[in-house]
Amino acid sequence: MIAKILINTSVNSLNKVYDYLVPKSLENDAEIGKRVQVSFGRGKNLEEGIIVKLEEDIENPKYKLKEITAILDDVSYINPNRLKLAKYIAYIYFCNVYDALKLMLPPGTKSKNSSKSLDTKKDSVVSLAKSSDEIMQDIETNVIKSAKQIQLLSFLMYNDYVLINDIIEGLSISRSVINTAQKNGYIKIDKVEKEVDFLKDLEVEKSYPLEPTDEQKVVIDGISKHIYDEEYKQCLIHGVTGSGKTEVYLQLIDRVLTQGRKAIVLVPEISLTYQTVERFVARFGNDVAILHSKMTISKRKEEYKRIKSGKVNIVIGARSAIFAPIDNVGLIIIDEEHDTSYYSQTKPKYSTKDIAAYICKEANAVLVLGSATPEISTYNKVINGTVELYEMKNRAANAKLPEIEIVDLKMDKVMGNTSNISIRLKEAILDNIKNKEQTMLFLNKRGYNSYLTCKQCGYVFNCPNCDVAMTYHKTNNLLLCHYCSHVEKNVHICPKCGSEEISSYNLGTEKLEEELRELYPQISILRMDADTTVARDSQQKILDEFKNGNADVLIGTQMISKGHDMPNVTLVGIIGTDALLAMNDFSSSERAFSNIYQVSGRAGRSTKPGKVLIQTSDTENYIIEAVKNNSYKDFFEKEIEYRKTFGYPPFIDILLFEISGANLQDVKLDAEKLYNILNYGNKNEYRVFSPKSPYIQKLNNRFRINVMVKARLNTKIYSDVYSKIKEYNTKKKKNTNLSITRNPIFI
Repeated sequence: MIAKILINTSVNSLNKVYDYLVPKSLENDAEIGKRVQVSFGRGKNLEEGIIVKLEEDIENPKYKLKEITAILDDVSYINPNRLKLAKYIAYIYFCNVYDALKLMLPPGTKSKNSSKSLDTKKDSVVSLAKSSDEIMQDIETNVIKSAKQIQLLSFLMYNDYVLINDIIEGLSISRSVINTAQKNGYIKIDKVEKEVDFLKDLEVEKSYPLEPTDEQKVVIDGISKHIYDEEYKQCLIHGVTGSGKTEVYLQLIDRVLTQGRKAIVLVPEISLTYQTVERFVARFGNDVAILHSKMTISKRKEEYKRIKSGKVNIVIGARSAIFAPIDNVGLIIIDEEHDTSYYSQTKPKYSTKDIAAYICKEANAVLVLGSATPEISTYNKVINGTVELYEMKNRAANAKLPEIEIVDLKMDKVMGNTSNISIRLKEAILDNIKNKEQTMLFLNKRGYNSYLTCKQCGYVFNCPNCDVAMTYHKTNNLLLCHYCSHVEKNVHICPKCGSEEISSYNLGTEKLEEELRELYPQISILRMDADTTVARDSQQKILDEFKNGNADVLIGTQMISKGHDMPNVTLVGIIGTDALLAMNDFSSSERAFSNIYQVSGRAGRSTKPGKVLIQTSDTENYIIEAVKNNSYKDFFEKEIEYRKTFGYPPFIDILLFEISGANLQDVKLDAEKLYNILNYGNKNEYRVFSPKSPYIQKLNNRFRINVMVKARLNTKIYSDVYSKIKEYNTKKKKNTNLSITRNPIFI
């Protein structure tokens, strides 16, 4: 028997299938989709590969084939449909097929045993301290030579927050290998609270379908028709916060199950909480599998086996759950479909919604997208007729939408208030405390982003060509647009009001908490951001503590903006609104509207009326007006016109090529090479922008330069770009690396 095997390599020229002989002793175990070990090339180390096809022996072969050394998997998680999906991913996201196949494999490699339970109160978890691109570059240039080091780091590129014990057992490596990787700065080890097994300890009463509201019934009946007809359809449920979308999801899943088919439910990682799991388990019991990145390897492997064996019909998880080995899918639900976590920012860089649409189309299944603030590209598909729209305009249980009040920070300045918390918000917080009601304060802070603004009138220094905020580079006092490279120097005077009070904006959640404690030392405050939620269940603990009334105020980033139902929260304060409005990429307005609208929806979820205070110097901004008027359509109409005028998605696609390396001169030379290669022979079919540095040019001792392409990526242009990338790879320096992102969220 001959096995056609795809080798695990990042070298593009080797990204193809090779023939190997299956020894008689392994013929019964050989199966498409299983990983194997083989001798490859002249190297002494064994390489990993995946069987993609099996054929009978060739009579009188022209050359002697090498034999497969070992088969690593007991179970194959990759079938011909998955191979087809991997090729699709590789094609539209410019990655190797093997990288795409890795997305579909469960964590762990060799070990057949689950990890041992730990008696300590905290677990040690391992994650990468450097980017995947940097590590791959060091592997390719022999900076990292140890086979065990390469095995460890390659594994961690696809599995984050992994228990040390799981790594030692799963990869059959010693603790010294881990210690060496940590010493060399490639990984970090954190102590986190032990994982809570949602299903093992969950005690919930069985729930039954509720009588749907009139709006819910229209949605359920309309989408169910497509489910019963087993036809491919994309549907958008556009429902205000608190409109009861989850109950709709539950009843749609029930209909899929009656058809003998299965369902996948995706939620953003930040919303994958005990509350979410509880509702699905209460309705469907043990017919639910949970997948997310902060589970242990052994637990995720258990869930993969349950799913593969057909013991469960429903998979709930974050982005990566779209690759769960579930067959006969009839429904995929993507909740909070606008959330940026559905875009993978690590190689391969993909859009979960694209993958879900492909799977549903192949399976004649229904894709349901749910959001109170749909992504612009999704709603544009509604306008174009490719997505079916269902609206839910009212909150369930007769709850009212909160009252929204705009606080003008320019007036605060006149009144001498220098605090980041406005006078009006201070008063409202105190009133809430007196009424024994709770407050949420939202501050969305991208750690490194900075822009210039006028303290006097709130003017933001935007690019005249792209209508996005230019990024402030403090070291050389420059304003730079990261789309067209427009530069302005030595900005000292506001062009709108003539004031010289120009400053860069920078405020974080920790600083806000300190300020609030100084103002109100008597109140109890909780903070939820990336620093306070390292432990697996820390986010849920903070939310539970707040929900139980053990704090007056919860300060948070976008983690608090969606999916949480806190009955006693009657006040939401939105701080740093101007920073949201000024973020410097084409989708910043969309994220600003979504974040402000979503966090506003946390107020007044029960019988108590809610109030939202939005602090801003830009009170007439169309985003603020749309939120105040509870009108997504007003926002969409202005935003889509802006996208069309300036040539941004969904009217155009963006490819971002990032060249990185330890030597800045080499990176610059390679960026120029790529720019020239992409431009050669281009008959204005796409536009190539000159190389430019991202906001942070040097990251982890590696320099980075971007080359951006704007195009409508039809088949011809794809082929052209592919061939030019191949040409570039033959000419580039060996110590530089290239990564490609399609329609990047941040630039």
